[in-house]
Amino acid sequence: MPIIRISGRLLISIIFSFLFVSANAAEADWDLINQETLQRFQDMLRIDTSNPPGNETVLVEQLADILTAEGIDVEIYSRDPARANLVARLRGNGSKQPLLLMAHLDVVTVDPEKWSFPPFGGTLDDKWIYSRGVVDDKDNLVASLMTMLLLERSGVTLDRDVIFLAEAGEEGGVQWGIEFMTSEHPDAIDAQYCLAEGGSVTRENGAALFAGIQSGEKKRRTAVLNVTGVAGHGSVPTRNNAVVRLGQAITALADWQEPVRLSDTTTTMLARLAEISPPEAAARYRALLNPGSRAAEEAMLWMLDNKPATAALLHNTVTPTIMNIGYRYNVIPSAGSASLDVRLLPE
Repeated sequence: MPIIRISGRLLISIIFSFLFVSANAAEADWDLINQETLQRFQDMLRIDTSNPPGNETVLVEQLADILTAEGIDVEIYSRDPARANLVARLRGNGSKQPLLLMAHLDVVTVDPEKWSFPPFGGTLDDKWIYSRGVVDDKDNLVASLMTMLLLERSGVTLDRDVIFLAEAGEEGGVQWGIEFMTSEHPDAIDAQYCLAEGGSVTRENGAALFAGIQSGEKKRRTAVLNVTGVAGHGSVPTRNNAVVRLGQAITALADWQEPVRLSDTTTTMLARLAEISPPEAAARYRALLNPGSRAAEEAMLWMLDNKPATAALLHNTVTPTIMNIGYRYNVIPSAGSASLDVRLLPE
């Protein structure tokens, strides 16, 4: 099943465009739809689904109430009662295979002390919403929900089933979510295509410049870097201090640059970006199409400083994320470690 990753806003735009041209779709009041979407988005954001522990079932029950109230079929699947998955289905005539819309319910944990607004307040301040999950992944969750509601309300005749999967455990616990669904309940989500998170829309001065669609995904691995040294008292510096060795190793990783490796997807992406970008930016994109050249190296360094998300698409990456070393201010520890987030290109 091909997985096409797009942004929540783009998903709604695609389906809304379909509704506009459908002869069966009633004229929609888009102001009311926008208000409803915003309200449902804020309601989702105000439910704390931090993983761990997840507690996705609370949000699943809210979604189930909304969908069943409008006559949409809903099934709930769970390996753990507190970590449920929701599957909703709109029936088509079966002439084509189903389309799956997928978004995850859980969010990563948060330190409230570092937030200007409550992380689960869904606060609307001027034109921005502040809350954990705004862009990962409750934007896609509300987009999928509203797509289901609008399709049902429109009365449009579907030539395929449309399935909405709201999954648990995406943030480091797939055994509760997609792994559980694919191994235990594959028939519930079997589809020809899946639209999921990962895409983007880039804007300049408020106008959309381009939409990015994800056609593949890096493979994630976790590595642990271990160091050892001789323990001692902090008053006597040594040349084999494990803390220093760990810092040196992490610095070496930060300075190391994996070579640019282009695929058909990234080659096409860079070429298209060159076509629509101002001359200086276009020159950088074209330079990257010639990996190994001096111009490509300079362009990559610029990307690493200014567009790190674009740079990350072009090479394997290793990122230190956690350090574990030391236990007392005046003691040199004998060992320590660092966790590394490794992302390998799809190929």
